[in-house]
Amino acid sequence: MLLATSALAGCGGDDDDDGAETMPPTQPPVTEPAPATADKVLFIGVDGLTYDALRRGVADQTLPNIGQLTATRAWTGGVTGDVTQQPTLAAPSWATLLTGQWADAHGVRSNAAGQAMKTASLFQRIKTAHPDARTAGAFNSPLLAGLVGSDRDAGYLQALTDCAGVDDCVASQARDRITEGYDVVVAQFGAPERAASDSGFGANYNAVIRQTDAAIGVLAKQIADRRAEHPNENWMMVVTSSHGLGKTGVADGLPQAANKTIFLASNQPTLLGGSADDASFDGVWDNNWYALPSAADIAPTLLAHLDALPAEGQYDMAGTPLSEPLALRRLAARTSMDNKTVTLSWVRVGEPVGDIIVSRDGVEVARLPGTDTGYADTGFTFDTEGVHTLNYSVATGRATSATRATVVYAKPVELLASLRTGLTMLFPFEGDVTDVAAGGGAITPYDGVQAPAYADAGVFGKMFKNERGTAALGAFKLDYPAGMLDSLSVFTIGFWYQSDGTANDRSIIGNKDYNSGGNPGITIAQWAGPELRFNVAGGGYRADINGLKFTANKPVYIAMTINKPAKTMTAFVYDSEIGFLRRNTTTGSVDLGLVAGVFGPHIGLNEDGRGTYGICCAGTKGAYTMNFDDLAFWSRALTEDEVKSLALSGKSVSDLFP
Repeated sequence: MLLATSALAGCGGDDDDDGAETMPPTQPPVTEPAPATADKVLFIGVDGLTYDALRRGVADQTLPNIGQLTATRAWTGGVTGDVTQQPTLAAPSWATLLTGQWADAHGVRSNAAGQAMKTASLFQRIKTAHPDARTAGAFNSPLLAGLVGSDRDAGYLQALTDCAGVDDCVASQARDRITEGYDVVVAQFGAPERAASDSGFGANYNAVIRQTDAAIGVLAKQIADRRAEHPNENWMMVVTSSHGLGKTGVADGLPQAANKTIFLASNQPTLLGGSADDASFDGVWDNNWYALPSAADIAPTLLAHLDALPAEGQYDMAGTPLSEPLALRRLAARTSMDNKTVTLSWVRVGEPVGDIIVSRDGVEVARLPGTDTGYADTGFTFDTEGVHTLNYSVATGRATSATRATVVYAKPVELLASLRTGLTMLFPFEGDVTDVAAGGGAITPYDGVQAPAYADAGVFGKMFKNERGTAALGAFKLDYPAGMLDSLSVFTIGFWYQSDGTANDRSIIGNKDYNSGGNPGITIAQWAGPELRFNVAGGGYRADINGLKFTANKPVYIAMTINKPAKTMTAFVYDSEIGFLRRNTTTGSVDLGLVAGVFGPHIGLNEDGRGTYGICCAGTKGAYTMNFDDLAFWSRALTEDEVKSLALSGKSVSDLFP
């Protein structure tokens, strides 16, 4: 170029040219702009790899690939005893991994086929934030592939593979999607859970988890190779188990420590709240574990990496990103019995960076000091009667968590004075088992030894915490004056009840041998669902009212009326989530003269009339806790208005006493 320019200047110059060479202006060098950073995710679930097995494999270096990641103990199953509690099974647990929610929001409570998640999934949130993103999922389990089928149908999930139980398929499909440049790849391995279920935690199980670790190593290398070719790609890799296993290797879904414990590992340097102090967490489940990361934190963590979290004030996930220096965990909402107050509580992990902002339905309702751990909201109003849902978020800095509360609005209901009429026995359970109606009733243990216990968060104060232990006789009973059920032509028994809803075929109250509903006497029982079943029998005949649903871990009002002359049984149930239910049935040929049963003048609480059913014969055997409040007995039939008054007034029957 320089030579060509010089030649041209010498041949055709100006007459006044002094011969000086004219240089062209200097041009800056042309450089290609650096490609924008592309954030990507590889999310791997290894069902059946327990935290204890991971810990051993890392220590003896038999799981070298997962061992290279930052790992911590974590938990799943929701908060035990809270509305978030869910079975530690594959479908509910994966619904949490993919939504950042617990079952009270995502609605998946079993491994039944054909379920759909009721809240936005990881895939939906990513596509909403980044319409051009490409997402893929490969699932060992057809059940779990079906769980996200609606995401594929809606266009949120571009590639979905049901690997029908073959982990090699999961690995190859994930590898192909990484090679093809997908932005989000989810891979669910299932061989370790199948091995544990088939043969326990033996040699075969150990061989299978080593194979899975090797497959994860191949995927990690695939990411490394791709980053070498595409330096702008920023990959987050997360590996977890969706749920723990029971002692024998079977996923039984129970809220025990082994079942609730999972592991969480990532290629990130830190995980907020993660702990290497295993000794302090080994053993029986402890509420201190809730400060650890949870399964609900994974979706928010992935979304934060992809810049796809909900906008401020619209955050609606129970979990929080683990990449932040601060988290608000164990956010819970409790609605008062008068439905006028929602009390929020939370636990802070990390140091506060500013005020805590509480929002309801996307609107700020309070600004609190960063050290606060609770707030009572009374500022909501409604125009229509019914069940209303309030969506809360609590945030400080970039740390946000969300929960929901339900409030039942009805026109103000008074506690009817007529409820004193026919009131024979009343146990408010405010720290004792006194019959304040002085009708001759008493609450006594079947074994004659067990002392009553009380839960502080009762309906009106305390609540009778009826803990049925593992002994042959391990519950309490309501003793009543001899001959009372025989002499009364009509009676009603009513009470507030609360349980975690997990136990199946358990007598809540009963005076019969519940080995058969055809045995003489009455029973109100809890069955899986959870649901309530009402039963009366006598003379070889029985009558039943089944299928009345109730919400786990929330107080529900229950009443049963037996009318001998009319030959009817009536069931009432009030549930703050479901509403008010009333069912009536004819007792037909049932000999109602036998409703007192054959075991003496008492009604078992958290047991049947013999006091042994929960251990010997129930569908879910063993220790179980049922909470009771305001247990009352009337020598007449209550009207529907009176039962609604009991359920909706927000007052104890004891308020009718001077």
